[in-house]
Amino acid sequence: MELLAYLYHLITNFRNRLYDKKIFKSKKIDDIEIFCVGNITVGGTGKTPTVQYLVQKFLDEGKKVAIVSRGYKGKRKIDPMIVSDGKNIFATTKESGDEPLLHAINTKVPIIVGRDRYSACMLAKENFDIDTIVLDDGYQHRKLERDCNIVLIDATNPFGGGRLLPLGTLREDLRQLKRADEFIITKADLVDDREIKKIKKYLSKYKKNISVAKYGVVSLKDLKGDRKPLFWVNKKKVLLFSGLANPLNFEKTVISLMPSATDRMDFLDHHNFKERDFKKIMKRADEMGADFIITTEKDIVKLPQNFHMPRTYVLKVELTMLEDNLFQQ
Repeated sequence: MELLAYLYHLITNFRNRLYDKKIFKSKKIDDIEIFCVGNITVGGTGKTPTVQYLVQKFLDEGKKVAIVSRGYKGKRKIDPMIVSDGKNIFATTKESGDEPLLHAINTKVPIIVGRDRYSACMLAKENFDIDTIVLDDGYQHRKLERDCNIVLIDATNPFGGGRLLPLGTLREDLRQLKRADEFIITKADLVDDREIKKIKKYLSKYKKNISVAKYGVVSLKDLKGDRKPLFWVNKKKVLLFSGLANPLNFEKTVISLMPSATDRMDFLDHHNFKERDFKKIMKRADEMGADFIITTEKDIVKLPQNFHMPRTYVLKVELTMLEDNLFQQ
């Protein structure tokens, strides 16, 4: 493992150096402002709600916005691909990946996926009247020039243990935080103030804006999309299931609703659920006498159409800024 981490370190540092020295060149797209939302650790920092927050912020400012994503784990014959035109959805979650489909459901802007983010952004520009693109998870994709790099720092695991993959969760050396234009410390409500101060102190050497945010629960929905009151969870037994990079934070969020007991079934990140999974979930729910089965928006888009499982609800969370210093001079 040590050797693999060392090789990974050599490869990522060498690649970054080639871009820094302009030996590898980034491609620019004229007349489009590109805001990249990314992280320096693997998964779980809250990119999806942050992207949706930024889209709404830019729409409120009168900008014409599209979202571009890699479409992780999406299997499609056409790439890049238009997932949504802002009104209609043209792709399944198997084609687009789960996050882009979730963007298509929760925002009314064009969504494009593509492994080559430059080609995907060009497809957006050529097909839609836009002036702004929010790039979902593109910090390490240096082939595309962007106007602003927004790096998310998960307050519960800010720097990946200081170790690169596979020993830790760092995607690249921490020194690469120097490329960031803005920082948002996410999940701030899940740690104490001392931890936030420590993270701010570390980031302050980069002399960039630092914002602080949490992910607040806004509603509980049944599988038909009808909202239910959050107090239903209070003093009830709850089973959670999800395919997330960090399911512990999902559990902490549900615990804040004060159920009498919780149990958790974890699947791999981006897991595609099968019939056998649902049987296991129902068996565990019956064993604990669960009043509710709760999952996430990210997981619900991967469930089959006309899916039915009694007592199952979706927890919807949104980003709330606690300290908003975005784009301040």
